[in-house]
Amino acid sequence: MSQSQLPESIKMLIKQGYEHLQEGASAEAQETFSAALAIEPKSPEGLRGLGIAFFQLKQWPSAADAFHKARDLAPEETDNWVDLGISLAMDSQTYPALEVFETLLAKYPVCIRGHIELGLLYLRLGAIPRGRQQLEKVLAHRPTLAQRQFVQSILHEQVKQDKKRAYRPDFEALRRQSRQPSKDKARPS
Repeated sequence: MSQSQLPESIKMLIKQGYEHLQEGASAEAQETFSAALAIEPKSPEGLRGLGIAFFQLKQWPSAADAFHKARDLAPEETDNWVDLGISLAMDSQTYPALEVFETLLAKYPVCIRGHIELGLLYLRLGAIPRGRQQLEKVLAHRPTLAQRQFVQSILHEQVKQDKKRAYRPDFEALRRQSRQPSKDKARPS
């Protein structure tokens, strides 16, 4: 059910919940969104707000559940996908988080926040080439100035860390290399 179809009382509760979030009153926001959702459980805006409140309270499983429901009700809202992925990652559910981001980017390949968060997750996992690749995709999709500066600073920091790091093979490059026929194998003996 869209925001415009909700009864006025629910709209007011949702508005009040977002005001609580802006004030930093996450517990009050959680209570307000829960009250709104008790009346209308299929409100994507209410579920998103509840997810944000739980996220601010560092209740990752509850945040992920709320974002999951909001995503299912409003799949075109990419922020629900991104926040679901972040909540799962914060709850140490790395592979489900990767799956959420990869599915999001398959459906919405220009989702800049999705590329940024997936890139950062890959970097945290030590998959440096994949992380760089995702972050470089951001620069090709017309990010805002703040997003561009953030990505460029991460990539610059990564270059500095690479110089300090002991040799770590680029497994993606090694895999591609092993798929190519070598000149020695092509020659008959």
